[in-house]
Amino acid sequence: MTRTTPITLVLTALLGCGLSAQERLGSGAPQPTYRAGWTITPAVGFSETYDDNISLFGRNTAEQQNDDYVSTYFPALDLHYAGKHTTLDSGYTGSFLDYRTFSVLDRWDQRARFELRRQESARFKWFGRASAAAMPTTDLIELGGIPFRHTGARTADGRGGFEYAVDSKNSISYSMDYQVVDFDRGADVSAVLRGGRVLESMNGWRHKVDSRLALGLDYSFRRATVVGDAQAFTIHTSEAAVDYELSPEWSFSGAGGVVYLQATERTAARTGPAWRGRIERHRGGTTFHVGYLRTYIPSFGFGGTIQNQELGVGYRTPLFGSRHFYLDNSAVFRDNQPLTDTIEQLPLRSFRTYSTFGWEPEPWVRIEAFYSYVQQSSLRAGGQLTRNRIGFQIVTSKPMRMQ
Repeated sequence: MTRTTPITLVLTALLGCGLSAQERLGSGAPQPTYRAGWTITPAVGFSETYDDNISLFGRNTAEQQNDDYVSTYFPALDLHYAGKHTTLDSGYTGSFLDYRTFSVLDRWDQRARFELRRQESARFKWFGRASAAAMPTTDLIELGGIPFRHTGARTADGRGGFEYAVDSKNSISYSMDYQVVDFDRGADVSAVLRGGRVLESMNGWRHKVDSRLALGLDYSFRRATVVGDAQAFTIHTSEAAVDYELSPEWSFSGAGGVVYLQATERTAARTGPAWRGRIERHRGGTTFHVGYLRTYIPSFGFGGTIQNQELGVGYRTPLFGSRHFYLDNSAVFRDNQPLTDTIEQLPLRSFRTYSTFGWEPEPWVRIEAFYSYVQQSSLRAGGQLTRNRIGFQIVTSKPMRMQ
């Protein structure tokens, strides 16, 4: 592990408290191999999915008329630049969902991203990234405090920061993140899908004790504005952190401290424990990780703020002793408890699991079978829903060098 890698892991964990990666069915296009210079990679794919809860209704609600087969057509374009000190990566993916029976639900799922990284010197490097997505349902957003609905959602995220090695043992980092969440707010969902924006700054310091152990401190400041709330919410988190290489294959990153929510007209000041930990294993083409996170975050669903706890695990490995076959599994459990005393706000418990069995016969094509399960409960009568999706997809891409 390099001097600055622990800092990168910390920023990733802290940013994970907010808007994290959105779920995708299948792994997408084959991963291209980049060389120096510009590479453009067009891709096209097709998938067929059976969805047993297209409306995201609760249990015992129109269960006999709530399933359908969905054909998805998705073009994609990736642009990558690899230089001596600079890396640029950008891309777009559009997925058109074509429902066999309920064509009124047909719509696009669109996502775009941009990232620029620059190594200015052996000690200093910086980055900037942005992403945006327009999704047909809210269960595709991995963000706490949002009830699952068949409602259109749009997200945007911009980040920037730097890492600096003060000397051979000490390094510091800073990052700024701005996120926006917006929903199609019809009268039937305006109270439970509000949307809003959040500005967050993150600071980290690491001291390298030896080649395997690094200790440090992390501080984050988060200010969130939720639609319908008269005042913004301000959250401070301070943690002592440790990064440790257990072996050449296993590593651990964790922190513990205090999270403080400033008082507003609707919410009393609160102080609580903040914890996070992550264990990773990398060996050849096999990866494994398990992580836990506890902190306060804004609720872009019901409004106010919530105590968020997450437990996630993931595993990916080649199969049959061949690099052409692989298995990819992940599961996330999230528990959200309201901190703001309002009638509208409800606790939410969400669970999702995802599995992919894939075959890559050639570097330019992937064939995958996938299964996705989603469950959410508001811990009240009639407040539980489940969604099962199973299907297959074929994706092909062709990297092209640009002179």
